[in-house]
Amino acid sequence: MKPRHPILAALAVVLLLVGSSSCRDERSRLSASVGLPSELLLVVDPQVWGSDLSDSLTQLLKGEVPGLMQQEPFFRLTRVLSQHYTRSYSTMHSKLFVRIDPRLRRPMLGVSRNVVARPQIEVTLAAPSLDALRAYIYSKGMDARQLLADAQIEMRAARLRRHFSPQADAALREVLGYSICAPREIQATKKAERFLWAGSNRNEKDLNLVVYAYPWDGSDICTPETFVAKRDSVMQQHIPGSTDEQWMQTTRIDGRPVVFCSQRAIDGRRVQEVRGLWEMRRGALGGPFVSLVTIDTTAAQVVVAEGFVYSPSTDKRDLLRMVEASLRTLRKC
Repeated sequence: MKPRHPILAALAVVLLLVGSSSCRDERSRLSASVGLPSELLLVVDPQVWGSDLSDSLTQLLKGEVPGLMQQEPFFRLTRVLSQHYTRSYSTMHSKLFVRIDPRLRRPMLGVSRNVVARPQIEVTLAAPSLDALRAYIYSKGMDARQLLADAQIEMRAARLRRHFSPQADAALREVLGYSICAPREIQATKKAERFLWAGSNRNEKDLNLVVYAYPWDGSDICTPETFVAKRDSVMQQHIPGSTDEQWMQTTRIDGRPVVFCSQRAIDGRRVQEVRGLWEMRRGALGGPFVSLVTIDTTAAQVVVAEGFVYSPSTDKRDLLRMVEASLRTLRKC
């Protein structure tokens, strides 16, 4: 066999390396996505927007965020008809396409990520007819909304993993053996046995994290009554007010705590998600909170990670989503 020329052999190696890295290079060339926090671009067919579905889509995407003290829209919505969707919109970080495609045999929900920018999510709701699309949005619309919301929170979490508060992380490692990527403005901490509070100590846009653990006896931790009883006990002990009669507690209306509980799968983990309102007992402070409750079966303990905000003069949706993103970075060391 005739030996290959050394230059040709070297060239073959170079071409092989170039080919194997082409996908990686293509991904690295993606531009940074654009858009405001909680912004969503809705790209919709004229036939859909000219029907009764326009009201349904608006209510789905601009309906109020659960667990806030005042009404705030779920997304900051920008709408464009499909024929007007141009390249200038392509790098938006979050997009929902709603369309009719007669070629489809059945309705579909599609998800694509990092199509032309990073980070980015595109969700598609499509059906072969208007009637089929109407029924599909009724059954799957909330799923699409949750996909978009989770993706936006994970985008925030990804940024926090690059730029986070070393003070909060070091304190949590010390008291619980967990790590967390808190927003950088969170620098003040209060430590106790299996408890950490970390906050920004601001009069407006005040961000706070609380992480605590307690022994798990195998009982159900998923009922609102069980959660609230433990939460109020921990907060009374560790988050006092300015007098002995003041401490943080869960807000109640007609004696019932204002909480919304749901089972979630987040990053492959089963968690109990709790949203609600907090207030300072016999005080004027209050605001929304979100908690993620997990069971550490190895250590036989329940771990609660909570984020709450205080900002009486501003909207709170994006503040709460920022601390929620931080909760999703919680990991055992």
